[in-house]
Amino acid sequence: MINWGIQGTVLTDVHIKRYASMKVGGPVSFLIYPSCENDLISVLAILKNEHIKYRFIGNVTNIIVNDTGLKEALIRTTRMHCARFNKIKDSPIVDVSGGTLLKMFIKDNAQKGLAGLEKLYWIPGTVGGGIKMNAGSFGVSISDVLEGIRIVDDKGEIIAHTRKDMTFDYRISPVKDTECILSATFRFQNRDKKEIAKDMEHVYAERLKRHPMDYPSSGSIFKSVNGQSAWQFVEKAGMRGFRIGDACVSEKHTNFIINLGHAKARDIKILIDTIKKTVFEKTGVLLEEEVELWGFDE
Repeated sequence: MINWGIQGTVLTDVHIKRYASMKVGGPVSFLIYPSCENDLISVLAILKNEHIKYRFIGNVTNIIVNDTGLKEALIRTTRMHCARFNKIKDSPIVDVSGGTLLKMFIKDNAQKGLAGLEKLYWIPGTVGGGIKMNAGSFGVSISDVLEGIRIVDDKGEIIAHTRKDMTFDYRISPVKDTECILSATFRFQNRDKKEIAKDMEHVYAERLKRHPMDYPSSGSIFKSVNGQSAWQFVEKAGMRGFRIGDACVSEKHTNFIINLGHAKARDIKILIDTIKKTVFEKTGVLLEEEVELWGFDE
């Protein structure tokens, strides 16, 4: 038995579908909630000593784990959250823990009259997860207002990076899978609170109109192709409403796969592969997943 010796929580043999937005996924050996940075560093040292593989997760909104699960540890950062608001002249700087929910972070800043990320409101997931995939919406990416990050690497060392040291691209960041974003610094602009709220309401209304909100999903399944939204290729391939078991291409937005109730991770993986094959055959375009698929190669 492992003596973890941390303030946080360690759960064993947990089915990840309880936490995943798609409501699928098998058991993982350990689900670890560090309570602070020292906890996290201790956990990494223990896992290394015990030769246990690990991955970092936030709100499990962009990840699909195989039904067979993972014989490894998942480190969840959502209990390591705090934000510090620093007023620096006319350009407010905000430091925030990587495990903070992105939606709540944006809402908190909006109430302070800080603008810059309001178009990303209603994107699920954590700040760290958003940075890791360079999340974006309505023409805005999270990296647009990012000033810097602090990460812990696989050696347990804490490293700081400024924005100018990092190269971001569409849904791509320089953060490695073996690194965890401890905190991030953002530079916002002062703006009227009512105007920010109006933009957030517009974003919400657009999401309600375009996205299937009534069923579990993992958001966009595929990345855009040369600036063209992936749903257009899925639509051209005639995949709207196509399903494998209870995994179904949404009638409302064809870049969403929804769980109609009893879908399995394998159904979703087969559906993704079928979409890619059909789209390529009919359009010549090879779609690339935006979601991460874990445990399907084993």
